[in-house]
Amino acid sequence: MADGITVAAALLVVGPVVGGISAANPILFPVWSASREDHLAIVGAHRLAWTMLNAGFFVATALTAAGLAVLAGTLGGDEVRSAVLAAVAITYAIAGGLWCAVLAIRTRTTPALADLVATGAPTEPAEALLGAVTGGLFAAFVLATGAALVVLGLTLGLTGGLAVPVAALAVLVAALVVVGFLKSGDTIPAVLYWPTLLIGLGLLLGWS
Repeated sequence: MADGITVAAALLVVGPVVGGISAANPILFPVWSASREDHLAIVGAHRLAWTMLNAGFFVATALTAAGLAVLAGTLGGDEVRSAVLAAVAITYAIAGGLWCAVLAIRTRTTPALADLVATGAPTEPAEALLGAVTGGLFAAFVLATGAALVVLGLTLGLTGGLAVPVAALAVLVAALVVVGFLKSGDTIPAVLYWPTLLIGLGLLLGWS
């Protein structure tokens, strides 16, 4: 296996693993299904854990974007495939930047909102406006990333860069995230790291 592909595959695997480790803190497990008040109370009581969670997703996104960039620059031999992979890498980096903006915003603002609620201070209309901004950024991230990962899986599967079953599974996961988001307006962002994890593992194991 070419050194560049090995580096790209390693980055695509390590990124999601870092994100998974950061999300594995049991202290924060209840935060995703809690009411608004309980969500804020949990974050307010565990600020460092909340910061580390968001930092882990930031690192995961950066490593994955780097892996896609290396892959686009290494997996040559076909001008069309190279161009598509470059477009995927650029799209992912832009969408990842939007996600990182959401992470940065919520790292600072969620504990601040927790303080306001704890003291009985009003949070509106600031909270509603903040939710609209982060909601828009998150939607753009999910849709652009999902579309990019579908194209990535199809490209690698159809051009022989990755075993078809692995590529198909990556496409399926990404497509389900997009469809689910369009239907419900929400999704678990960590799932969007699964397609690149699958692709990275496939490349590392030589499933092409």
